[in-house]
Order: sequence, then structure tokens, then C-alpha cells
Amino acid sequence: MPLMTKPSTCPLIFAMATVVFGLISGCGDSSPSPGAAAPPPGAPVAEHNPRPNVLFIVWDTVRADYLSLHGYDKRTTPFLEKWSGQARVFDNCVSIASTTVPTHVSMFTGFAPLEHGAHNLSPLIADELHTLAEILGESGYDTYLYSENPKISARNNITQGFDLVEHPWSDSYQDEALRIALGKVPPHDRSTGLAQSLRQPNAGKLSALSAGELAQKGALKWVKSRESDKPYFIFLNYLAAHYPLIPPREFREEIMTPAQVEASYLVDRTVRPFRLYVFGQHEYSPADLELTRLTYAAAVRELDSLLEDLLAALRNEGYLENTIVVLTSDHGEHLGEQHLLGHQYSVYEPLANVPLVLYYPARITPRRDDRPVSNLDIFPTLLEIAGIDKPVGDTGVSLLEPLADRRRICTYTGVVTRRFDAVRRRVPGFDPAPWNRTLCAYYAEPYKFIRGSDGRHELYRLDVDPLEKHNLIDLETGVARRLREESRQYLDTLKPLATPDAPAAPVDEEHQKRLRAIGYLDESDAQEFHPPADTRPSDKRP
Repeated sequence: MPLMTKPSTCPLIFAMATVVFGLISGCGDSSPSPGAAAPPPGAPVAEHNPRPNVLFIVWDTVRADYLSLHGYDKRTTPFLEKWSGQARVFDNCVSIASTTVPTHVSMFTGFAPLEHGAHNLSPLIADELHTLAEILGESGYDTYLYSENPKISARNNITQGFDLVEHPWSDSYQDEALRIALGKVPPHDRSTGLAQSLRQPNAGKLSALSAGELAQKGALKWVKSRESDKPYFIFLNYLAAHYPLIPPREFREEIMTPAQVEASYLVDRTVRPFRLYVFGQHEYSPADLELTRLTYAAAVRELDSLLEDLLAALRNEGYLENTIVVLTSDHGEHLGEQHLLGHQYSVYEPLANVPLVLYYPARITPRRDDRPVSNLDIFPTLLEIAGIDKPVGDTGVSLLEPLADRRRICTYTGVVTRRFDAVRRRVPGFDPAPWNRTLCAYYAEPYKFIRGSDGRHELYRLDVDPLEKHNLIDLETGVARRLREESRQYLDTLKPLATPDAPAAPVDEEHQKRLRAIGYLDESDAQEFHPPADTRPSDKRP
């Protein structure tokens, strides 16, 4: 597969993508903007029709089934339900990976994790990979990124191509970020351990906690400060639904009863019991798990409110005209399913099934769409709409014309082995083998085949078992054999494309504290990164 590299490294290999500003397919999936005459098929982009702005929003750690847009029984996304009536809502979207770094790199480069090689334990993106921000910047866009997640930062090269990169711990925001976080964590909170740490010196500089209001403030300030009429590309990462879950009280009150609101501040979700639960060494009561789920739902409600405020602010200033808006997630979150919490050691549906909404009335007819898609598909779609040549080699499929039948994958390629050592220190004889494996989910609807690098494979039929409670690997052996071979052949096409020339920036104390604040580390972790295990799922049998 040809490598998409920067012109300074080797010539880009492009396949010309014809941009058609009429109907995108015979099914009427898209239509020209109201009052505009559609040019004939194959016509070049007219100079008077400028390239659209791009607003790309990631709700970090949001699973689709906790959106009332997708049927959740509490009103977590009332604004999104109303606004998405003007957009394309994809009801069957799978994330290309179940953790943060590989998904973001895939969305930024168009390559699958087994091709670009970056994951949470080896987070540095190879410099020669040409990112979406670089491609758009070279095509005349101004570019801006605001990320609440410390893994989406310049230290691992993932922000290459952006003109300005900001975070809640940036000098201009840290004091306000701390004020916002303190407003979410009352002194009597016992659920996270933040009630004291946020009140220590320098807490603002170290904080990576959700302060979504600052994403809006930063984006609006940046777009208004530009001294050009270029189109813009804004990327925003919101962390409200990520551990440690600190939604404001007002949104808890919308989701919970008064008694549940008070109890939600007392469930011990600090890193140690949270982690020990995953490894079967601690139990939460059914009531505590339900409170955790409701707190997560309140965080989704907060995100919905932040989206409403962001779009209103941009619209009021005239910055949403001729703008593509993409809303998705990098992965979901386990909330007790399969005895898991968080988003490690799994490619089950709570992590794999994510929301995807695409707004651009000039090209996208609003409706629900249940065809199989991936957040990997965002990359080629944005380039196609912007009229920019699509590189050869990316594995996404344009969301303008999704395929009715398609093979997709969701991978887990970076095993967090340091956590095993922390558990062993507390539980002598602990055996981490069930969690010490890489994973790849291969979708051949209605089936989902999970390959484990230890040879423990799984098979589910999602149309009758969406919660993946019944492993069919020993019952439907013919299907299992077929999908095992199909998935092996597909994975063999995903060849490594590049390797970083240098290691990621050293993990300094401030960065470690940011990672601890959102659950990536605790005080017992000796180091952040271990040498990655083999990331390619194995054909070995148990």
C-alpha cells in the first residue's frame, strides 16, 4: 500500500477525486444548497464557491448507546436530537480503535492503527505521515486545535500541522480551568480524590480535567483574531465523559433523583478500586455501578449543553456559514459490562460503538443512516467535500456514499502492562494473562469476530445479542472458521507504513500529574510507557 508522506520526505501519491456538487448518488443522499443551481456531473469546483470551513468535534470516551439520540432512556442529548435533524446521523458507527491515541491518529491520517503504528503506549506519530491539518493547511486553511486530553498534544507529534494548539493547562487558561473544575467538585466529594488535590498549589497548571467552556472560548477567540479570509479547520477534544467523571450538579439533577445526586459524590471511583474491579479483585455494589452509569449519563448531558453553546456562539458571529460540522467519539467506555470499567483490555461494543453526526446541508441530506461506517471514514469525507485530492492508500470510505455491506475493524493494540505490576503488589499470585493480549474485532454483519493475540477468539451475533453475552465460538464453528480466515486476510493487507524517528518527549512530572488526574496513572505506577508487545492479533489456538 503506498505511503502518504510529506512532500519534503517523498512525493505524495494521489488518486484524483472528482468533486461533484450535485446529487452524490442515485438514491438522493445529497443535494445542492437551497437556491443554488447544481453544476453538471464532473464540473470543476467554481471559484465563487469557496471551500467550506471544518469544525471537527470529538466527545472523548462517549459510547453511542448513552445518547438519547440513539435511544437512551434519559434525555442526555436534547439539543443534539433537535440539531441533528439538519444533519446525517449514522446509527452504525464503529471506532477504528478502542483507545485514544490510535483512533485520533487514524482520524488525522486516514490509516488504520496497524498501519500507522501509534497507540497509547507508543504514542508518537511518525513525522512523515501527512495529517489532515497539514493537508488542509497546505490547501489554504487556517488551523486550530484545543484538546483537554494530554495525549492529544505536541509531545507525541499528533498536533503537527495546526497553527495554534491550546489546552486547559495553557498559561492563558489554567486559572480559569481550575475555577471551572473546582465548581464541579464540591469539598464533600469523595468519588474521585479531587476535592483536595484541586485545592493544592499549581493545580491549574497540572489540570487536564474537563473545562469545555474553554474550548468554545479558545476557538472563538482564535477564529475572530485571524487576519485572513481563508477557510478554517477547528478541532476540539472534550473530556467531560472521561474518567474521573465530574459533571456539574445541574446536569446530575437532570438525570438523577435528589438522593442519587447526593450518593453520586460518595461512590469511591478513585483509581485503585476502579482498577482492581477490572482485574476481579474488587467489587462494586449494583447500586454503586448504577450511580456510576448515571454520573456518566450526566457527563454526556454536559457535553450536549456545551455543543449547544458552541454552535450558538459561532452562529451568532457568522462563523457557521458554509461550515462542515463533524461530531464523533474516539471510543466509548465500559460501565460494568463484562466486569470492566474504563477503556482498556477490550473491543466490546461499549467501546467500539460510537456516535457520528455529519452536518453540511449543501452536500448532505439530513436523515438517519444505518449503513456500516467507521470514524476512520471522516478523513476521506472531509477531503472530498473540500475538493482536495484524496491520497492513495487510506482505508476509509467516503461518508457521502457509504457501502451497504462492508468489513470493519476495531483494534486494541497497546496492552497497559504496568497495571499488572501494581495489582501484584497488592494481590500476590495475581495472574494477568486474561488481560495481557492485543485484540481486533472484525465485523461481518450480523457477526462480530474478536481475534485475541493469545489465541482466545470470540464470536457474537450482534443482531440478537447486542450485549455480547453469548460467545458462539464453539457453537457456530463454520462461521468462526470463515471469519477467522477472512479477518486474517484483511489484517494482512494492513502493512506498517512508518516508524517514528525519535522517542516521544520525556514524561515530566507535570505531564504525569495530568495523566493521573484522568486515570491513566496512579501514584504506584513506576513509569508511563513499557515496550509495546506484539500488536498484531495471533492465529494461535489455546
